[in-house]
Amino acid sequence: MILPGGPLHPGVSARSLVPILIAPAVLRAVLIGGVLFLLLGCAEKREPELDFLVATERVEYEGVEVSSERIEQLRADIKRYRARVEELTTAMSRVASFQKMLANELMQQGMYEPALEALQQALELQTGNPVLYYLAAVAAGHAAPAHILDGRSEEYLEKAEQLYRQAIRINPRYREALYGLSVLLAFELDRPGEALEYARRTAQIETRDPAIRFLLANILVRNEQYREAAEIYEELSRTAPSPEQRRKAAENRDAVRREIR
Repeated sequence: MILPGGPLHPGVSARSLVPILIAPAVLRAVLIGGVLFLLLGCAEKREPELDFLVATERVEYEGVEVSSERIEQLRADIKRYRARVEELTTAMSRVASFQKMLANELMQQGMYEPALEALQQALELQTGNPVLYYLAAVAAGHAAPAHILDGRSEEYLEKAEQLYRQAIRINPRYREALYGLSVLLAFELDRPGEALEYARRTAQIETRDPAIRFLLANILVRNEQYREAAEIYEELSRTAPSPEQRRKAAENRDAVRREIR
């Protein structure tokens, strides 16, 4: 058999050309299958924004189906406002960045009250950010002495405690917040019993920082747990990195041991 286009090339059989001859049929099948796949995919296409808006319709949560006319209105709203929503979201994100930068600069300058106000603005935009709660706690604690005359210093210390606790609630292993709360409870609010829990947690997370070990030992002494405090001071007298720290640890160890006797 001679196929259209002339005789076969030497070494090429008619059988080897069968796939070429049926390729158009295979192609049609593939195309039809692809179209069906796309149609099915479109039928199952998710519209998360539309789903959200439908869920917020009054009739939806009262158990009444949202009408098709209303759904089309919601689709039109999404198309109309999508760009504006993205624009405002970006703008608010930049406002948060500005407030954080402002707070940082104010704290560097020792202006803790206005820094606290800037952090409040940032927190309203980023309510789940533990670092902002920590920084606000630091600012509130530093601002407290400025309110001795108006009798509000205790209020600011309590505010600092709440902010530290919120930072820890979001991130239970936030070392700086745990350390800050330990110091606040032990030295500012005179609640060493509560401070001990957070000092221990801080020391469990950071085992090599001598400042944290010194803090834990100090709070143990305030809780009259002298033996454990003496053990920590003994360890620090040998392992603290600076000669001054080792000397201070040895002095504290000896003083605590006298309390044990």
